[in-house]
Amino acid sequence: MNNTKRTVIYTLSRLIFLALFIFLVVTGQFQLWLIVYIGGVLVSPILGRVYCGYVCPMNTVMRPVEKLSRKLGVQRQRLPRWLENPNLRYIMLVATVSTMVLGRKVLGKEMPILLILFVLSVVLTFFVKASIWHNSLCPYSLLLGFGGRFARHSRTVENASCARTNRCVKVCPVGAVTLTGAEGKATIDTARCLQCEDCTDACPRSAISYSKTTKL
Repeated sequence: MNNTKRTVIYTLSRLIFLALFIFLVVTGQFQLWLIVYIGGVLVSPILGRVYCGYVCPMNTVMRPVEKLSRKLGVQRQRLPRWLENPNLRYIMLVATVSTMVLGRKVLGKEMPILLILFVLSVVLTFFVKASIWHNSLCPYSLLLGFGGRFARHSRTVENASCARTNRCVKVCPVGAVTLTGAEGKATIDTARCLQCEDCTDACPRSAISYSKTTKL
């Protein structure tokens, strides 16, 4: 698949699901989005975290917001180390579940937790890099990351073609791409990989593609 066609499919997918998310929020049916999320979790051991790259409305909006914040010079480059602790996701998960339960028990209604997290992710990304949300705060990334760890298909690197330019490392929004080994060739952590197109587009030798992994 050529780059243009791949980019069009990727962009359309994100916009369609963003429109669906907005529709569900506006019509008060936002809880139905959990069905979409659960579907993403179920396919993650097979297709990787395609939910994150092609479906998640948070990621769709966070991408341009992060670019805008960098252009305006408001995004902080140096952050407290604790903010990059992946265990914060467990705290966020507990807080999310607690908010939902308290909403039902105390207020007697469903809390718009998805909308709350959506707004939080976008606002936070305006001031700090997106990887903070993806790797350290997003409660939904826990199950997706676990499934992605065993992904049968994912972004993979053809070692023979790897030019070791480091471009893929720089553009990855979650730090899933690293240069390893004596030759410093790129490898991709499927547990973190959002299955976006960034590393594929950045590679000068088309060494990165979405294909079957070597996992057993």
